Amino acid sequence: MQRYGLMLVLLLAAGCGRQSPLSVTNSEEASEQSNSGPVKITHFYAGAEEIVENEAVGFCYGVENARSVRLEPPVEQLKPGYNRCFHLTPSKTTEYKLIAEGFDGSTATKSVTVKVKPVSRPAAPAPAATQGLFTMIFASAPEVSRGEAVTLCYGAPSAIRITMDPPLEDLKPASRFCFQVRPEATTTYRFTATAPDNHIDTAELTVKVR
Repeated sequence: MQRYGLMLVLLLAAGCGRQSPLSVTNSEEASEQSNSGPVKITHFYAGAEEIVENEAVGFCYGVENARSVRLEPPVEQLKPGYNRCFHLTPSKTTEYKLIAEGFDGSTATKSVTVKVKPVSRPAAPAPAATQGLFTMIFASAPEVSRGEAVTLCYGAPSAIRITMDPPLEDLKPASRFCFQVRPEATTTYRFTATAPDNHIDTAELTVKVR
């Protein structure tokens, strides 16, 4: 009988020494919530403050501690991120408001206004060779630290060839084409698009390095 009592004591002692998985999970969740701060919009800007009708413009934004992000007027579903970009083609002057909601219930907003000018109508249709080949061009950030990655995007769907100075391989005609560079100093990127009739159009982007 004493032997059975001893075994029971040993089993109870072993059970008390185990840690409950539920208590670990709750502790981790509480730690994660205590580390989260109020939502913050680090940046939100348009690639151009003024455009003409039917012209696309790029937007870039970054948020911290955000559960959700949306734009007013509404557009495609946006997702939280430190550096995300998208483009729109506004038909009129529009104020865009970025709204971020945090895990703690806080909100943050930031607005950007893009002016839209009407296209000047020529008396006669302009020859195709005189029309611009670039439909959009923008950088994900106007200023970065030395060696930091920055995304460059352009659109030139009617071109047959795209080149850039400083040179970069694998550029191609597209409605939207993006890639990353890591400038060591303030750099002006000059894009050249060639049309099927050999007409050439150029566009420039300058990224400052602080």
